Amino acid sequence: MTPFLKRLEDFIFPPLCIICDNYRTDNNNWFCPECLNYLLTNSKNRKSCPRCSQNSLFKDCTCEFAWDFPYESIRSFLDYDEKVQTIMYHIKYFNKRDLAFYIGSLFSLFIEESFWRSADYIIPVPLHWLRKFKRGYNQAEWFARGIICRRNKPALITSGLYRKRRTRTQVKLDKAKRRINVQGAFGITDNLKQMIKGKDVILVDDVITTGATTASCAETLLEGGCKKIRVLSLARD
Repeated sequence: MTPFLKRLEDFIFPPLCIICDNYRTDNNNWFCPECLNYLLTNSKNRKSCPRCSQNSLFKDCTCEFAWDFPYESIRSFLDYDEKVQTIMYHIKYFNKRDLAFYIGSLFSLFIEESFWRSADYIIPVPLHWLRKFKRGYNQAEWFARGIICRRNKPALITSGLYRKRRTRTQVKLDKAKRRINVQGAFGITDNLKQMIKGKDVILVDDVITTGATTASCAETLLEGGCKKIRVLSLARD
């Protein structure tokens, strides 16, 4: 594209930040410098529990006394707030799978090498096939693709773990109802059972609130023969 056509395109379709609608720079396809810096600061300044990833600056965790998850730990990049909510809204409802990939690749830079040392596979939490058909993609899968785009290991598995039934959205449910909603909701193929037997898996989701969905997924994987599971998410609510 010639400089003139580029200026014309920017005039007709100005490059705006998806969070605040201010002008973004040419070297970032999604955010203005202020919002990008906000996200990076959000991530770097988290004082998170090494087990549940709850930020102690905002909420005390109780995992020392009441850890009832089937996985070993949670690692989250961001605290869930209005800006992160806007990002997730764009990813889920405005066909921005590339944004999920970008976010994953951006924050993968903050994962220490020791985190990957024993991991064999990375598996995104699956959508029900009907919801995936309507959306066109699974945002957790594209987030996972971004996370490992610079790595040869662990291997990404995008099939074999599936939702047996379509569950209600978890947004307006309390912790107890969330667990009931996703209890027994996931299944696993024989092929995946063979692959993960005795293996270390990283389970990837977009936002962790009560952990009910990832817990149900983890239970299915452990029943399928997986040795150990950790959870990695974009945000912690």
